[in-house]
Amino acid sequence: MLFAVLGVLSLAAAANGQCGGNLIGPSGDVNSPGYPNGYGPNLDCTWTIPARGGSVTVEFKDFSIEEADTFLFFTICNNDKVEIIVGESSQGTYCGTDMPMTITASEDIHIRFLSDDVVEGMGFSFSYVVQYALASAPCGAHINGSGTAMSPNYPNNYPDNQDCTWTIPSTQYGYTVTFTDFMLESASFFAGCYDYVDVFEGATKLGRFCGSNPPPTVTSANEIRIKFFADGSVQDRGFQFDYLKLDTPITTIKPLETTKADGSGDGMII
Repeated sequence: MLFAVLGVLSLAAAANGQCGGNLIGPSGDVNSPGYPNGYGPNLDCTWTIPARGGSVTVEFKDFSIEEADTFLFFTICNNDKVEIIVGESSQGTYCGTDMPMTITASEDIHIRFLSDDVVEGMGFSFSYVVQYALASAPCGAHINGSGTAMSPNYPNNYPDNQDCTWTIPSTQYGYTVTFTDFMLESASFFAGCYDYVDVFEGATKLGRFCGSNPPPTVTSANEIRIKFFADGSVQDRGFQFDYLKLDTPITTIKPLETTKADGSGDGMII
């Protein structure tokens, strides 16, 4: 099966240095809390890398946690440990300096780390890459952090019969969403948009967009949803948008300006 890595922005993992998280970027580097200066006691962290119809590769770069207990000729990770889980199946438990093997899977990969309340080590770091199957690029997602999202198969034509939603959660700091490329089937003067993007801020629909006129930039602390619909005929290149999580609270938000849908003649903001 042919694979293409989608996403021009390699997220340096929003959970980098944090205790677990859902890693939604196409690639990234992740450190255990406090790395390389020690991770602290009583941690229970799980990092999840969703496969989203493709494959996930995880490779550890550095690994040093509390050593295993030894019993006769056996060693057991009874204290601090890292467990690799693919889907719902454990692929092994690691401790000391026993580096976990590189693993590639077509299911979600979970990296679980537990530490006790005594000895601690330097910690660990790993990198991950998600490769999406060309025919099944991600159609919508729940988004965190900052990055770039694209329509299925972008920059090649999107498939027929798509119904995808990208959801960005509400937060006191807010997000900015900017479309950097946009090309959908053009609107009919009488029928409006056949393929389109709807933009929502909370429960409010801000507009419907098609043709070559992209939605304007949106900045909001409310939930932002990008809904993409394509019918059963005529495809085009699609779109991509950047989403940026802000680092200061939003105090004022400018209202979204309406934009005419390409070929509609009357705006087609529905």
